[in-house]
Amino acid sequence: MKLASLDSVTNAHDDSIWSAAWVRSTEEYPALLLTGGLDETVKLWDPSNFTCVQTFTGHCLGVVSVATHPTRRIAASASIDSFIRVFEVDTNNTIATLEAPPSEVWQLQFSPNGSNLAAAGGGSSSVKLWDTTQWELVTTMSIPRQGAPQPSDKSSNKKFVLSVAWSPDGRLLACGSVDGTISVFDVARAKFLHFLDGHTMPVRSLVFSPSLHDSRILFSASDDGHVHMYDAEGKTLLTSLSGHASWVLSVDISPDGAAIATGSSDKTVRLWDLKMRAATQTLTNHTDQVWAVAFGPTSRTDVRSCMLASVSDDKSLSFYQYS
Repeated sequence: MKLASLDSVTNAHDDSIWSAAWVRSTEEYPALLLTGGLDETVKLWDPSNFTCVQTFTGHCLGVVSVATHPTRRIAASASIDSFIRVFEVDTNNTIATLEAPPSEVWQLQFSPNGSNLAAAGGGSSSVKLWDTTQWELVTTMSIPRQGAPQPSDKSSNKKFVLSVAWSPDGRLLACGSVDGTISVFDVARAKFLHFLDGHTMPVRSLVFSPSLHDSRILFSASDDGHVHMYDAEGKTLLTSLSGHASWVLSVDISPDGAAIATGSSDKTVRLWDLKMRAATQTLTNHTDQVWAVAFGPTSRTDVRSCMLASVSDDKSLSFYQYS
């Protein structure tokens, strides 16, 4: 397996780019890429020619997360302005505006079946779920204090929640916190299950294995410089990967489940072979920290091949071919 650099877009945004998410392809439409930047915009990119096809406005402060719905039709963006904007990808028409208190919306992710939108709740020490038909807040799943059996509002032990991920079957939801813990929830019962320990610093990115056979396998990226692989249901740390020289800010897994990519404040993107449990490639396209890496959908002509995108504080967007 390898990554081949395809192109880099300098000044893709007017400020740091913190997030990226692919819009899936259909028989009628090719895959596209969404990016969100601190310049308050969301941009839509055509990876076939590496050009921006649309710039979406609507936030009055920087965009910290973008997420795309499995149907391809809609997407959501979260901003430091405390709003989540849900919009149509093709027209930019606003479908819903979801409000949260300041610093209570960070990462977003739609559930695999598209019925819910999850938001890492920042200072609220919770994960919020909105339904995607009426866009109403349906549940807030709070993280308990460690050592306490039930969620608590005592501020002394609050966990600032930075990241969120769904298991591919939609049963589990994981969220990563500033204190290095990962919380796992049973979605159907809206019930906290347990903590996953092992990190010592903020967990900024999480992703589950895409395979339903391995739907319990969770990968986490942390400021402690490590990437962990857990059995999220069995509470087991399976392996710890290290190699970045600084904070690991983002992690994503290839569609074939054979590799993960990571982005770091050491300005590099790394590709890791999961069978070898080792980094096989380091790419240095960026000149500042890499906030997000995102694998695209598989190629129509080769199911083992897809694109990877990375975005950075250097305002650039890089595309790679994974094969």
